[in-house]
Amino acid sequence: MPRQSEALASSIIHLLNVKMAKLQDVWDVIGIQEEKRLERMGSVKIHIEMLLNEMIHEEELLNDQLNEAIQNWQEKLQALCSELLLDLYKADKNSTPLQLEKELRDEVTTLLKERDFRMEQCEILLKEDQALCNDLCKTPYYIPTGKVPSLQEIEELKNHILSAAKEKERRLGTFLGLRHEITNLMANIDHVPDTTFEKDAVLEQEDLFFLSDENIKSLEVLRQQLVKRKEELVTMQESLKEQIHSLWITLQIPTEQQNMETTGPICEVNAVLQQNLEQLQQMKIKNIKEVITGIREQLHTYWDKCLYSQQKRELDFLQSENFTEELLRVHDEELLKITLYYEKYQELFDNFEKWERWWKLFLEFEKKASDPNRYANRGGTLLREEKDRTLLQKKLPKLEEELKLNILTWETEQGGPFMINGQKPMIYIATQWEQHRFKKDQEKQERSVKKDDASICRTPLKRPLCPSNTPQSKIRKTPNAGKLPDLLQRPSLQDKKTIDTSIPNVARQPGTFNALVTSYSEFSRDLSRKSNCVKGQLNSTTLENP
Repeated sequence: MPRQSEALASSIIHLLNVKMAKLQDVWDVIGIQEEKRLERMGSVKIHIEMLLNEMIHEEELLNDQLNEAIQNWQEKLQALCSELLLDLYKADKNSTPLQLEKELRDEVTTLLKERDFRMEQCEILLKEDQALCNDLCKTPYYIPTGKVPSLQEIEELKNHILSAAKEKERRLGTFLGLRHEITNLMANIDHVPDTTFEKDAVLEQEDLFFLSDENIKSLEVLRQQLVKRKEELVTMQESLKEQIHSLWITLQIPTEQQNMETTGPICEVNAVLQQNLEQLQQMKIKNIKEVITGIREQLHTYWDKCLYSQQKRELDFLQSENFTEELLRVHDEELLKITLYYEKYQELFDNFEKWERWWKLFLEFEKKASDPNRYANRGGTLLREEKDRTLLQKKLPKLEEELKLNILTWETEQGGPFMINGQKPMIYIATQWEQHRFKKDQEKQERSVKKDDASICRTPLKRPLCPSNTPQSKIRKTPNAGKLPDLLQRPSLQDKKTIDTSIPNVARQPGTFNALVTSYSEFSRDLSRKSNCVKGQLNSTTLENP
Protein backbone atom coordinates (compact mmCIF):
# COMPACT_ATOMS: atom_id res chain seq x y z
CA MET A 1 0.00 0.00 0.00
CA PRO A 2 1.56 3.31 -1.11
CA ARG A 3 2.41 5.86 1.56
CA GLN A 4 0.36 9.05 1.78
CA SER A 5 3.40 11.16 0.87
CA GLU A 6 3.78 9.29 -2.43
CA ALA A 7 0.09 9.75 -3.17
CA LEU A 8 0.39 13.45 -2.39
CA ALA A 9 3.45 13.72 -4.72
CA SER A 10 1.46 12.08 -7.53
CA SER A 11 -1.39 14.52 -6.95
CA ILE A 12 1.07 17.43 -7.15
CA ILE A 13 2.40 16.15 -10.48
CA HIS A 14 -1.17 15.68 -11.75
CA LEU A 15 -2.07 19.19 -10.52
CA LEU A 16 0.97 20.58 -12.30
CA ASN A 17 -0.04 18.84 -15.54
CA VAL A 18 -3.61 20.11 -15.24
CA LYS A 19 -2.49 23.65 -14.59
CA MET A 20 0.00 23.61 -17.49
CA ALA A 21 -2.74 22.32 -19.80
CA LYS A 22 -5.02 25.08 -18.59
CA LEU A 23 -2.27 27.60 -19.09
CA GLN A 24 -1.77 26.43 -22.69
CA ASP A 25 -5.50 26.68 -23.31
CA VAL A 26 -5.39 30.29 -22.21
CA TRP A 27 -2.42 30.91 -24.40
CA ASP A 28 -4.33 29.34 -27.31
CA VAL A 29 -7.26 31.63 -26.72
CA ILE A 30 -5.01 34.60 -26.50
CA GLY A 31 -3.04 33.52 -29.46
CA ILE A 32 0.37 33.46 -27.83
CA GLN A 33 2.96 32.38 -30.29
CA GLU A 34 5.18 29.39 -29.68
CA GLU A 35 8.18 31.49 -29.00
CA LYS A 36 6.38 33.43 -26.32
CA ARG A 37 4.92 30.27 -24.97
CA LEU A 38 8.37 28.81 -24.52
CA GLU A 39 9.46 31.95 -22.80
CA ARG A 40 6.48 31.88 -20.46
CA MET A 41 6.88 28.17 -19.80
CA GLY A 42 10.53 28.81 -19.00
CA SER A 43 9.44 31.36 -16.40
CA VAL A 44 7.04 28.83 -14.90
CA LYS A 45 9.82 26.26 -14.78
CA ILE A 46 12.16 28.72 -13.18
CA HIS A 47 9.58 29.61 -10.49
CA ILE A 48 8.77 26.01 -9.78
CA GLU A 49 12.45 25.04 -9.70
CA MET A 50 13.32 27.94 -7.43
CA LEU A 51 10.50 27.00 -5.06
CA LEU A 52 11.55 23.40 -5.00
CA ASN A 53 15.22 24.27 -4.58
CA GLU A 54 14.35 26.59 -1.72
CA MET A 55 12.31 23.89 -0.08
CA ILE A 56 15.06 21.33 -0.65
CA HIS A 57 17.60 23.69 0.84
CA GLU A 58 15.45 24.27 3.87
CA GLU A 59 14.95 20.56 4.38
CA GLU A 60 18.64 19.87 3.93
CA LEU A 61 19.35 22.65 6.43
CA LEU A 62 16.87 21.02 8.78
CA ASN A 63 18.67 17.74 8.35
CA ASP A 64 21.97 19.36 9.22
CA GLN A 65 20.40 21.01 12.25
CA LEU A 66 18.99 17.66 13.34
CA ASN A 67 22.37 16.00 13.06
CA GLU A 68 23.99 18.83 14.96
CA ALA A 69 21.28 18.67 17.65
CA ILE A 70 21.69 14.94 17.88
CA GLN A 71 25.41 15.38 18.41
CA ASN A 72 24.80 18.06 21.02
CA TRP A 73 22.21 16.00 22.91
CA GLN A 74 24.48 12.99 22.86
CA GLU A 75 27.30 15.01 24.38
CA LYS A 76 25.01 16.43 27.08
CA LEU A 77 23.56 13.02 27.73
CA GLN A 78 26.98 11.51 28.11
CA ALA A 79 28.02 14.27 30.54
CA LEU A 80 24.84 13.87 32.59
CA CYS A 81 25.22 10.10 32.79
CA SER A 82 28.78 10.56 33.93
CA GLU A 83 27.75 13.20 36.45
CA LEU A 84 24.86 11.16 37.76
CA LEU A 85 26.95 7.97 37.68
CA LEU A 86 24.47 6.28 35.34
CA ASP A 87 25.07 3.93 32.44
CA LEU A 88 25.40 5.59 29.03
CA TYR A 89 22.06 5.91 27.24
CA LYS A 90 21.68 3.70 24.17
CA ALA A 91 19.24 4.95 21.46
CA ASP A 92 17.34 2.80 19.01
CA LYS A 93 19.48 2.16 15.96
CA ASN A 94 16.43 2.14 13.67
CA SER A 95 15.35 5.65 14.69
CA THR A 96 15.35 8.44 12.10
CA PRO A 97 17.31 11.60 12.88
CA LEU A 98 14.14 13.41 13.80
CA GLN A 99 13.07 10.60 16.19
CA LEU A 100 16.56 10.28 17.57
CA GLU A 101 16.79 14.00 18.25
CA LYS A 102 13.49 13.99 20.12
CA GLU A 103 14.41 10.85 22.04
CA LEU A 104 17.76 12.28 23.10
CA ARG A 105 16.21 15.65 23.94
CA ASP A 106 13.61 14.01 26.20
CA GLU A 107 16.25 11.88 27.95
CA VAL A 108 18.43 14.93 28.60
CA THR A 109 15.42 16.74 30.05
CA THR A 110 14.71 13.80 32.36
CA LEU A 111 18.31 13.63 33.55
CA LEU A 112 18.43 17.38 34.14
CA LYS A 113 15.38 17.06 36.38
CA GLU A 114 17.06 14.15 38.18
CA ARG A 115 20.19 16.23 38.69
CA ASP A 116 18.24 19.21 40.03
CA PHE A 117 16.26 16.95 42.36
CA ARG A 118 19.41 15.37 43.72
CA MET A 119 21.05 18.73 44.25
CA GLU A 120 18.03 20.12 46.10
CA GLN A 121 17.66 16.96 48.19
CA CYS A 122 21.36 16.93 48.96
CA GLU A 123 21.29 20.56 50.05
CA ILE A 124 18.39 19.93 52.45
CA LEU A 125 19.99 16.77 53.86
CA LEU A 126 23.37 18.44 54.29
CA LYS A 127 21.81 21.27 56.28
CA GLU A 128 20.02 18.78 58.54
CA ASP A 129 23.19 16.75 58.96
CA GLN A 130 25.21 19.88 59.71
CA ALA A 131 22.79 20.94 62.44
CA LEU A 132 22.87 17.50 64.12
CA CYS A 133 26.64 17.30 63.90
CA ASN A 134 26.99 20.79 65.38
CA ASP A 135 24.94 19.68 68.41
CA LEU A 136 26.99 16.51 68.72
CA CYS A 137 30.31 18.19 67.88
CA LYS A 138 30.88 15.62 65.15
CA THR A 139 32.23 15.87 61.60
CA PRO A 140 29.35 16.09 59.08
CA TYR A 141 29.04 13.90 56.02
CA TYR A 142 31.19 15.36 53.23
CA ILE A 143 30.02 15.93 49.66
CA PRO A 144 32.04 18.44 47.57
CA THR A 145 30.23 21.68 46.81
CA GLY A 146 28.63 21.68 43.33
CA LYS A 147 29.06 17.96 42.87
CA VAL A 148 25.97 16.03 41.92
CA PRO A 149 25.62 13.33 44.59
CA SER A 150 25.17 9.76 43.53
CA LEU A 151 22.27 7.65 44.70
CA GLN A 152 24.68 5.80 47.04
CA GLU A 153 25.90 9.08 48.53
CA ILE A 154 22.30 10.22 49.05
CA GLU A 155 21.55 6.96 50.84
CA GLU A 156 24.70 7.17 52.97
CA LEU A 157 23.85 10.77 53.86
CA LYS A 158 20.37 9.70 54.97
CA ASN A 159 21.85 6.92 57.11
CA HIS A 160 24.36 9.36 58.59
CA ILE A 161 21.51 11.71 59.55
CA LEU A 162 19.49 8.85 61.02
CA SER A 163 22.48 7.68 63.07
CA ALA A 164 23.21 11.22 64.25
CA ALA A 165 19.55 11.72 65.23
CA LYS A 166 19.55 8.51 67.30
CA GLU A 167 22.85 9.49 68.91
CA LYS A 168 21.47 12.93 69.74
CA GLU A 169 18.36 11.38 71.26
CA ARG A 170 20.50 9.05 73.36
CA ARG A 171 22.85 11.79 74.50
CA LEU A 172 19.94 14.14 75.17
CA GLY A 173 18.35 11.50 77.41
CA THR A 174 21.67 11.00 79.20
CA PHE A 175 22.10 14.76 79.55
CA LEU A 176 18.60 15.30 80.94
CA GLY A 177 19.07 12.46 83.43
CA LEU A 178 22.45 13.75 84.55
CA ARG A 179 21.20 17.33 84.74
CA HIS A 180 18.24 16.27 86.88
CA GLU A 181 20.48 14.28 89.23
CA ILE A 182 23.10 17.04 89.36
CA THR A 183 20.45 19.66 90.10
CA ASN A 184 19.07 17.56 92.97
CA LEU A 185 22.56 16.91 94.33
CA MET A 186 23.45 20.60 94.22
CA ALA A 187 20.23 21.48 96.01
CA ASN A 188 20.78 18.73 98.58
CA ILE A 189 24.33 19.73 99.43
CA ASP A 190 23.64 23.46 98.97
CA HIS A 191 26.13 23.81 96.11
CA VAL A 192 25.89 26.89 93.87
CA PRO A 193 27.17 26.49 90.26
CA ASP A 194 30.38 28.49 90.09
CA THR A 195 31.99 27.46 86.80
CA THR A 196 30.86 28.24 83.27
CA PHE A 197 30.37 24.56 82.53
CA GLU A 198 28.18 24.02 85.61
CA LYS A 199 26.07 27.05 84.70
CA ASP A 200 25.69 25.89 81.10
CA ALA A 201 24.74 22.39 82.24
CA VAL A 202 22.25 23.40 84.93
CA LEU A 203 20.99 26.90 84.25
CA GLU A 204 20.86 27.13 80.44
CA GLN A 205 18.28 25.61 78.13
CA GLU A 206 18.92 22.12 76.90
CA ASP A 207 19.13 23.14 73.23
CA LEU A 208 22.05 25.46 74.03
CA PHE A 209 24.18 22.71 75.51
CA PHE A 210 26.51 20.90 73.11
CA LEU A 211 25.93 17.17 73.45
CA SER A 212 29.52 16.15 72.71
CA ASP A 213 31.16 13.07 74.18
CA GLU A 214 33.49 15.28 76.17
CA ASN A 215 30.62 17.28 77.66
CA ILE A 216 28.69 14.12 78.58
CA LYS A 217 31.82 12.68 80.21
CA SER A 218 32.40 15.97 82.03
CA LEU A 219 28.81 15.87 83.30
CA GLU A 220 29.38 12.35 84.62
CA VAL A 221 32.58 13.48 86.34
CA LEU A 222 30.67 16.41 87.89
CA ARG A 223 27.95 14.05 89.08
CA GLN A 224 30.51 11.72 90.65
CA GLN A 225 32.18 14.66 92.39
CA LEU A 226 28.83 15.79 93.80
CA VAL A 227 27.96 12.23 94.86
CA LYS A 228 31.33 11.93 96.61
CA ARG A 229 30.75 15.28 98.31
CA LYS A 230 27.31 14.14 99.41
CA GLU A 231 28.74 10.87 100.76
CA GLU A 232 31.33 12.86 102.71
CA LEU A 233 28.58 15.05 104.15
CA VAL A 234 26.46 11.99 104.97
CA THR A 235 29.47 10.38 106.67
CA MET A 236 30.05 13.59 108.57
CA GLN A 237 26.37 13.64 109.53
CA GLU A 238 26.49 10.06 110.80
CA SER A 239 29.64 10.88 112.77
CA LEU A 240 27.94 13.93 114.30
CA LYS A 241 24.90 11.82 115.21
CA GLU A 242 27.09 9.15 116.81
CA GLN A 243 29.00 11.75 118.81
CA ILE A 244 25.77 13.42 119.91
CA HIS A 245 24.23 10.07 120.84
CA SER A 246 27.36 9.12 122.77
CA LEU A 247 27.26 12.41 124.65
CA TRP A 248 23.58 11.90 125.43
CA ILE A 249 24.51 8.62 127.08
CA THR A 250 27.54 10.11 128.79
CA LEU A 251 25.65 13.15 130.07
CA GLN A 252 22.58 11.02 130.87
CA ILE A 253 20.30 13.29 128.89
CA PRO A 254 16.63 12.25 129.33
CA THR A 255 15.05 10.58 126.32
CA GLU A 256 12.40 13.25 125.93
CA GLN A 257 15.15 15.86 125.54
CA GLN A 258 17.06 13.89 122.91
CA ASN A 259 15.95 15.72 119.78
CA MET A 260 17.97 15.37 116.60
CA GLU A 261 16.86 17.40 113.55
CA THR A 262 17.50 15.48 110.30
CA THR A 263 15.17 17.09 107.75
CA GLY A 264 16.27 19.53 105.07
CA PRO A 265 19.44 19.89 102.98
CA ILE A 266 22.43 17.95 104.28
CA CYS A 267 24.57 21.06 104.84
CA GLU A 268 21.85 22.72 106.92
CA VAL A 269 21.27 19.55 108.95
CA ASN A 270 25.03 19.17 109.54
CA ALA A 271 25.25 22.78 110.68
CA VAL A 272 22.46 22.21 113.21
CA LEU A 273 24.03 18.94 114.38
CA GLN A 274 27.43 20.61 114.72
CA GLN A 275 25.88 23.33 116.85
CA ASN A 276 24.15 20.73 119.05
CA LEU A 277 27.42 18.81 119.37
CA GLU A 278 29.31 21.90 120.48
CA GLN A 279 26.65 22.63 123.10
CA LEU A 280 26.88 19.06 124.42
CA GLN A 281 30.67 19.26 124.49
CA GLN A 282 30.41 22.42 126.59
CA MET A 283 28.08 20.57 128.92
CA LYS A 284 30.57 17.70 129.08
CA ILE A 285 33.36 20.02 130.14
CA LYS A 286 31.17 21.50 132.88
CA ASN A 287 30.22 18.02 134.14
CA ILE A 288 33.60 16.46 133.53
CA LYS A 289 33.59 14.14 136.57
CA GLU A 290 30.20 12.65 135.75
CA VAL A 291 31.24 12.35 132.10
CA ILE A 292 34.46 10.47 132.92
CA THR A 293 32.55 8.18 135.26
CA GLY A 294 30.04 7.45 132.52
CA ILE A 295 32.84 6.74 130.03
CA ARG A 296 34.42 4.31 132.48
CA GLU A 297 31.11 2.46 132.71
CA GLN A 298 30.95 2.30 128.91
CA LEU A 299 34.51 0.98 128.82
CA HIS A 300 33.61 -1.84 131.21
CA THR A 301 30.58 -2.65 129.07
CA TYR A 302 32.69 -2.87 125.90
CA TRP A 303 35.39 -4.86 127.70
CA ASP A 304 32.79 -7.42 128.68
CA LYS A 305 31.56 -7.59 125.09
CA CYS A 306 35.13 -7.90 123.74
CA LEU A 307 36.02 -10.63 126.25
CA TYR A 308 38.90 -8.62 127.72
CA SER A 309 40.94 -10.27 130.44
CA GLN A 310 41.37 -8.61 133.82
CA GLN A 311 44.97 -7.81 133.00
CA LYS A 312 44.01 -5.85 129.87
CA ARG A 313 41.47 -3.87 131.89
CA GLU A 314 44.03 -2.58 134.37
CA LEU A 315 44.77 0.87 132.96
CA ASP A 316 46.46 3.52 135.07
CA PHE A 317 44.23 6.41 134.08
CA LEU A 318 41.14 4.56 135.31
CA GLN A 319 42.38 5.01 138.89
CA SER A 320 43.01 8.74 138.53
CA GLU A 321 40.79 11.08 140.52
CA ASN A 322 42.19 14.22 138.94
CA PHE A 323 39.25 14.97 136.62
CA THR A 324 40.78 17.26 134.01
CA GLU A 325 40.21 17.81 130.32
CA GLU A 326 43.38 15.84 129.60
CA LEU A 327 42.02 12.88 131.54
CA LEU A 328 38.74 13.23 129.62
CA ARG A 329 40.64 13.21 126.36
CA VAL A 330 42.45 10.00 127.31
CA HIS A 331 39.13 8.38 128.23
CA ASP A 332 37.57 9.51 124.95
CA GLU A 333 40.47 8.06 122.96
CA GLU A 334 40.23 4.74 124.79
CA LEU A 335 36.46 4.63 124.30
CA LEU A 336 36.86 5.36 120.57
CA LYS A 337 39.55 2.69 120.32
CA ILE A 338 37.49 -0.03 122.00
CA THR A 339 34.36 1.01 120.07
CA LEU A 340 36.11 0.64 116.71
CA TYR A 341 37.66 -2.63 117.84
CA TYR A 342 34.27 -4.01 118.86
CA GLU A 343 32.60 -2.90 115.62
CA LYS A 344 35.37 -4.52 113.55
CA TYR A 345 35.20 -7.91 115.30
CA GLN A 346 31.59 -7.83 116.48
CA GLU A 347 30.75 -11.00 114.58
CA LEU A 348 33.45 -12.90 116.50
CA PHE A 349 32.23 -11.69 119.89
CA ASP A 350 28.57 -12.24 119.02
CA ASN A 351 29.29 -15.79 117.82
CA PHE A 352 31.19 -16.67 121.00
CA GLU A 353 28.40 -15.24 123.16
CA LYS A 354 25.89 -17.19 121.08
CA TRP A 355 27.91 -20.39 121.54
CA GLU A 356 27.95 -20.00 125.34
CA ARG A 357 24.21 -19.35 125.33
CA TRP A 358 23.52 -22.35 123.14
CA TRP A 359 25.91 -24.51 125.18
CA LYS A 360 24.04 -23.73 128.41
CA LEU A 361 20.77 -24.55 126.68
CA PHE A 362 22.27 -27.79 125.38
CA LEU A 363 23.39 -28.78 128.88
CA GLU A 364 19.90 -28.10 130.17
CA PHE A 365 18.47 -30.37 127.49
CA GLU A 366 21.02 -33.03 128.41
CA LYS A 367 20.10 -32.74 132.07
CA LYS A 368 16.42 -33.13 131.26
CA ALA A 369 17.21 -36.06 128.96
CA SER A 370 18.87 -37.91 131.86
CA ASP A 371 15.92 -37.28 134.21
CA PRO A 372 13.99 -40.59 134.60
CA ASN A 373 10.79 -38.71 135.48
CA ARG A 374 10.61 -36.95 132.13
CA TYR A 375 8.59 -39.82 130.58
CA ALA A 376 5.71 -39.00 132.91
CA ASN A 377 5.03 -35.88 130.84
CA ARG A 378 2.69 -36.81 128.01
CA GLY A 379 1.69 -33.29 126.93
CA GLY A 380 4.12 -33.11 123.99
CA THR A 381 6.85 -31.26 125.92
CA LEU A 382 9.20 -34.23 125.78
CA LEU A 383 8.99 -34.52 122.00
CA ARG A 384 9.42 -30.81 121.55
CA GLU A 385 12.48 -30.76 123.81
CA GLU A 386 13.98 -33.67 121.93
CA LYS A 387 13.50 -31.86 118.60
CA ASP A 388 15.10 -28.71 120.01
CA ARG A 389 18.00 -30.71 121.40
CA THR A 390 18.56 -32.44 118.04
CA LEU A 391 18.42 -29.12 116.21
CA LEU A 392 20.82 -27.55 118.68
CA GLN A 393 23.15 -30.52 118.31
CA LYS A 394 23.33 -29.79 114.55
CA LYS A 395 23.69 -26.05 114.91
CA LEU A 396 26.51 -26.05 117.44
CA PRO A 397 29.17 -27.58 115.11
CA LYS A 398 28.24 -25.10 112.35
CA LEU A 399 28.55 -22.22 114.77
CA GLU A 400 31.91 -23.55 115.96
CA GLU A 401 33.19 -23.68 112.36
CA GLU A 402 32.06 -20.11 111.81
CA LEU A 403 33.70 -19.07 115.06
CA LYS A 404 36.91 -20.78 113.96
CA LEU A 405 36.95 -18.64 110.79
CA ASN A 406 36.31 -15.49 112.84
CA ILE A 407 39.25 -16.32 115.08
CA LEU A 408 41.49 -17.05 112.09
CA THR A 409 40.63 -13.62 110.64
CA TRP A 410 41.37 -11.94 113.98
CA GLU A 411 44.71 -13.73 114.40
CA THR A 412 45.73 -12.92 110.79
CA GLU A 413 45.00 -9.22 111.24
CA GLN A 414 46.31 -8.90 114.80
CA GLY A 415 49.37 -11.11 114.28
CA GLY A 416 48.92 -13.20 117.41
CA PRO A 417 46.74 -15.83 119.12
CA PHE A 418 43.24 -14.91 120.25
CA MET A 419 42.88 -15.75 123.96
CA ILE A 420 40.02 -15.63 126.43
CA ASN A 421 41.18 -15.69 130.04
CA GLY A 422 44.53 -17.11 128.93
CA GLN A 423 43.02 -19.92 126.87
CA LYS A 424 42.30 -20.37 123.16
CA PRO A 425 38.53 -20.37 122.55
CA MET A 426 38.48 -23.50 120.38
CA ILE A 427 40.49 -25.43 122.99
CA TYR A 428 38.06 -24.18 125.61
CA ILE A 429 35.09 -25.33 123.51
CA ALA A 430 36.60 -28.74 122.82
CA THR A 431 37.40 -29.10 126.53
CA GLN A 432 33.79 -28.39 127.38
CA TRP A 433 32.67 -31.15 125.06
CA GLU A 434 35.23 -33.58 126.47
CA GLN A 435 34.36 -32.78 130.07
CA HIS A 436 30.71 -33.26 129.26
CA ARG A 437 31.47 -36.63 127.73
CA PHE A 438 33.59 -37.56 130.76
CA LYS A 439 30.71 -36.64 133.03
CA LYS A 440 28.34 -38.74 130.95
CA ASP A 441 30.73 -41.71 131.18
CA GLN A 442 30.90 -41.31 134.97
CA GLU A 443 27.12 -41.23 135.25
CA LYS A 444 26.91 -44.26 133.02
CA GLN A 445 29.37 -46.22 135.20
CA GLU A 446 27.56 -45.16 138.37
CA ARG A 447 24.28 -46.38 136.92
CA SER A 448 25.98 -49.65 135.95
CA VAL A 449 27.29 -50.14 139.51
CA LYS A 450 23.88 -49.43 140.99
CA LYS A 451 22.30 -51.87 138.57
CA ASP A 452 24.81 -54.58 139.61
CA ASP A 453 24.06 -53.90 143.31
CA ALA A 454 20.34 -54.24 142.72
CA SER A 455 20.88 -57.47 140.79
CA ILE A 456 22.87 -58.96 143.70
CA CYS A 457 20.16 -58.09 146.18
CA ARG A 458 17.49 -59.81 144.08
CA THR A 459 19.51 -63.08 143.45
CA PRO A 460 18.69 -65.96 146.04
CA LEU A 461 21.59 -67.74 147.77
CA LYS A 462 22.11 -71.21 146.33
CA ARG A 463 22.96 -73.93 148.90
CA PRO A 464 23.24 -77.74 148.45
CA LEU A 465 20.18 -79.68 149.68
CA CYS A 466 20.85 -82.55 152.11
CA PRO A 467 18.50 -85.28 153.30
CA SER A 468 16.96 -84.64 156.67
CA ASN A 469 18.50 -87.75 158.07
CA THR A 470 22.02 -86.80 157.05
CA PRO A 471 24.12 -85.86 160.07
CA GLN A 472 25.42 -82.38 160.25
CA SER A 473 28.87 -83.66 160.85
CA LYS A 474 28.90 -85.31 157.46
CA ILE A 475 28.09 -82.22 155.64
CA ARG A 476 31.25 -80.98 153.98
CA LYS A 477 32.08 -77.40 154.77
CA THR A 478 34.13 -75.30 152.43
CA PRO A 479 36.23 -72.30 153.41
CA ASN A 480 33.97 -69.94 151.46
CA ALA A 481 30.71 -71.46 152.47
CA GLY A 482 28.05 -68.84 153.10
CA LYS A 483 29.90 -66.19 151.04
CA LEU A 484 28.98 -64.74 147.62
CA PRO A 485 31.16 -65.44 144.61
CA ASP A 486 33.88 -62.85 143.87
CA LEU A 487 32.11 -61.48 140.81
CA LEU A 488 28.94 -60.93 142.85
CA GLN A 489 30.64 -59.25 145.77
CA ARG A 490 29.57 -55.61 146.33
CA PRO A 491 32.48 -53.37 145.41
CA SER A 492 33.99 -51.56 148.27
CA LEU A 493 34.35 -47.80 148.55
CA GLN A 494 38.00 -48.17 147.67
CA ASP A 495 37.02 -50.11 144.53
CA LYS A 496 34.66 -47.30 143.53
CA LYS A 497 37.43 -44.80 143.95
CA THR A 498 39.60 -46.99 141.79
CA ILE A 499 36.90 -47.02 139.11
CA ASP A 500 36.42 -43.28 139.27
CA THR A 501 40.07 -42.43 139.13
CA SER A 502 40.71 -44.85 136.29
CA ILE A 503 38.81 -42.49 133.92
CA PRO A 504 41.22 -39.92 132.52
CA ASN A 505 40.68 -36.31 133.49
CA VAL A 506 40.56 -34.17 130.34
CA ALA A 507 41.51 -31.07 132.23
CA ARG A 508 44.86 -32.66 133.06
CA GLN A 509 45.50 -34.03 129.56
CA PRO A 510 47.46 -31.79 127.12
CA GLY A 511 45.78 -33.35 124.05
CA THR A 512 45.79 -31.46 120.76
CA PHE A 513 42.74 -29.76 119.24
CA ASN A 514 42.34 -32.56 116.67
CA ALA A 515 42.11 -35.16 119.43
CA LEU A 516 39.46 -33.09 121.16
CA VAL A 517 37.48 -32.71 117.98
CA THR A 518 37.62 -36.49 117.53
CA SER A 519 36.17 -36.87 121.02
CA TYR A 520 33.37 -34.51 120.06
CA SER A 521 32.62 -36.65 116.98
CA GLU A 522 32.33 -39.76 119.16
CA PHE A 523 30.09 -37.87 121.52
CA SER A 524 27.92 -36.73 118.63
CA ARG A 525 27.46 -40.33 117.45
CA ASP A 526 26.53 -41.32 120.99
CA LEU A 527 23.93 -38.56 121.07
CA SER A 528 22.48 -39.72 117.75
CA ARG A 529 22.08 -43.28 119.03
CA LYS A 530 20.46 -41.99 122.20
CA SER A 531 18.16 -39.72 120.20
CA ASN A 532 16.96 -42.64 118.08
CA CYS A 533 16.27 -44.68 121.21
CA VAL A 534 14.25 -41.87 122.78
CA LYS A 535 12.24 -41.38 119.59
CA GLY A 536 11.34 -45.06 119.63
CA GLN A 537 10.16 -44.81 123.21
CA LEU A 538 8.15 -41.68 122.46
CA ASN A 539 6.48 -43.34 119.49
CA SER A 540 5.61 -46.37 121.62
CA THR A 541 4.08 -44.15 124.28
CA THR A 542 2.04 -42.38 121.62
CA LEU A 543 0.64 -45.65 120.34
CA GLU A 544 -0.38 -46.77 123.79
CA ASN A 545 -2.08 -43.47 124.62
CA PRO A 546 -3.66 -42.18 121.47
